[in-house]
Amino acid sequence: MKFGSFYFFQLAPGWTAERVIREEWDEIKWAEELGWDRIWFTEHHFIEYGLAVDPALLAAAAAMHTQRVRIGMAAAILPFHEPIRLAEQLAMVDHMSNGRLDVGVGRGNRPSEFAGYRIPQIESRERFEECLDVMLKSWTQERFSYQGTYFQIPEVRVLPKPRQQPHPPLFMVAVGEDTIVKTARRGIPMLNSVLNGPTDVLIKNRDIYLRTLKEDGRSPQEIAALMADWGVSRQVYVAPTDAQAWEEAKDAEMWYQQALRRFLVPDDISQAHPVLQPSFRAIDEKLSKVTWEDLKRETLLFGSPDTVCRKVQEMVDMGVGELLCWMNFGGLGYEKVRRSMELFSREVMPNFR
Repeated sequence: MKFGSFYFFQLAPGWTAERVIREEWDEIKWAEELGWDRIWFTEHHFIEYGLAVDPALLAAAAAMHTQRVRIGMAAAILPFHEPIRLAEQLAMVDHMSNGRLDVGVGRGNRPSEFAGYRIPQIESRERFEECLDVMLKSWTQERFSYQGTYFQIPEVRVLPKPRQQPHPPLFMVAVGEDTIVKTARRGIPMLNSVLNGPTDVLIKNRDIYLRTLKEDGRSPQEIAALMADWGVSRQVYVAPTDAQAWEEAKDAEMWYQQALRRFLVPDDISQAHPVLQPSFRAIDEKLSKVTWEDLKRETLLFGSPDTVCRKVQEMVDMGVGELLCWMNFGGLGYEKVRRSMELFSREVMPNFR
């Protein structure tokens, strides 16, 4: 199994943006020293849930401050981007990092982000598909033109081309069954997350993905390679004992769950597009019932090194290729996060190398 360290830059109560950014950036540089395989950046806007507003900018900064670790995006939210501009930026980052860039893409799920960027959320799927198509043409064709619903591009030549050929490795955030199927048919590794509820959803996602790969005639070697890059993000907190881990991380975790609900559900569901309202109501109902005891039992990768090892082994047994460890969440203190990272890297990771 590979291990990635995941960064959101959450602005929890009592924190300043300056402190959040400074301390998480120290952790990013330290992750390379501790031997992590990859660092991951996300993209969020207009909420304390995450200050990671520009994954290309963060990836460029990481390229300048690290030497070995791969740099992943989980993910760039394509409906918010002009595709040629993003393709240029990422090609440049690929060169700046000496070919260490991995590009995860997603279509977004937060109503306020779409409102802030003045894009109807109902258009997210089609905008995502067009943006990805334009980016791939930008990277792989000397010249191209494009005629879509949202992008009309006369013949253009995009430079530089990426260092990695034909382009940086792609990953795709895949939540619903239709997206999982499309991800498999594109031959792209999927990115999943477990933020609350049981991990059984991962088995369901895996089975849909594998079934589609086999239906499309992928070879066993191709399937094994794609599964080796199946990434799953989970919140991780390691302390000397289970009791200490639960006690130290509870407040941060419960603030996070409240922030997640504000992130995913519009303030006024009735103002959302009618097609989206049932989904928002279902999400709101589900998140309103999350309890600390349920999270402890089902979701969280918290505990002593031995306990966390057992939980990581469950992920290995499912076939997960990379664990994206979200270790700084909800305003956990700097020293706690660093201790957790060190315990994980010294006493957990070596068991799975």
